Amino acid sequence: MSDRDFLLSFGRFKNEFLRQAGLEKNQYGVLDAFEKWLRMYHNNNVDENDKVPPSGIYLDVHKDREVLLNEICRRVEQKLLQRGIVVKCISAARWGKARSSALCLVLPGFQDVFYRLCFTQPRKGIYSGRKILMSELVLDGHKKSLFLPLLNYHSEMERRLDFRLERESLHMEQAGRYRFKICFPVEQEKIPASKLEEIARVVARFIIVSSEYLEKVNAAQIG
Repeated sequence: MSDRDFLLSFGRFKNEFLRQAGLEKNQYGVLDAFEKWLRMYHNNNVDENDKVPPSGIYLDVHKDREVLLNEICRRVEQKLLQRGIVVKCISAARWGKARSSALCLVLPGFQDVFYRLCFTQPRKGIYSGRKILMSELVLDGHKKSLFLPLLNYHSEMERRLDFRLERESLHMEQAGRYRFKICFPVEQEKIPASKLEEIARVVARFIIVSSEYLEKVNAAQIG
């Protein structure tokens, strides 16, 4: 097994362990620290040409779904770490989605605010019936404290991202789902591995930009 395959397998085993063990959040520390050390050790001890998969490699959206999500999360974590931002990548089981392959990136200081990465196929809206890879900032339960204040910066965030920033439908927001999301249509059954770097770059930028405004809104309320 190659180092890269080992790291991807470790991510899957870690998520499954967390799902089954039922640990409290304050018990994740050593495991998270070990994973970050393992990834950094790997990055410092591989050839530069091995860090980006060859463009000729394709990953099946159905068979390799968890591998795709883990690989994107790994790349996002690395890009954020370069900016001094440390996030925790955990499975959606932490929020009661035991059968979901979705992964959640959690910022320090925000216990129930997180970024969710998943594959989905909306039934309504502009992506109706289409398969998409989606990253969303989940703000459920924070309508007045975070979501509504962030709406004031919606256009500004979108301009800085240079990428369409979606909201939930009015019906879903009325039901309590308050989210901002970016979507990548998956038109074919297989995704070239070379595309993962581009997706990770946009997702990392989404987290960097939106987290700046989260901090800004928080500071305004505390002040």
